[in-house]
Amino acid sequence: MNTFKSNLDYIFDLIRKTGRVIKSCYNSEQLEGAHKYVDNLERYLTHFERSPREEKFCTTQIAEFRKMLRIKGRAFNDIID
Repeated sequence: MNTFKSNLDYIFDLIRKTGRVIKSCYNSEQLEGAHKYVDNLERYLTHFERSPREEKFCTTQIAEFRKMLRIKGRAFNDIID
C-alpha cells in the first residue's frame, strides 16, 4: 500500500486543484461536477496508509471543500431566487 508521505506532493497538487475546480464553478451543473470531484478525491485518499495526523488533515480538507460547495450552492440559489 502506498504511504501518504511518499505521495505528499501529488496529494497537495490534487488538493489545490480541487479548490480551483470549486472556485471555477459558474452554474449548477458545474457545481454538481465539483461535488463528484470532491467525492472522488475522498475515495482516492482512502488508498493511502495514513497516520492519525494525516487522517485528520484529510478529513479537515474534505470538510472544508464540502463547506465551499455549500456556500457556492447557496450563492447560486440566491441568484435564481
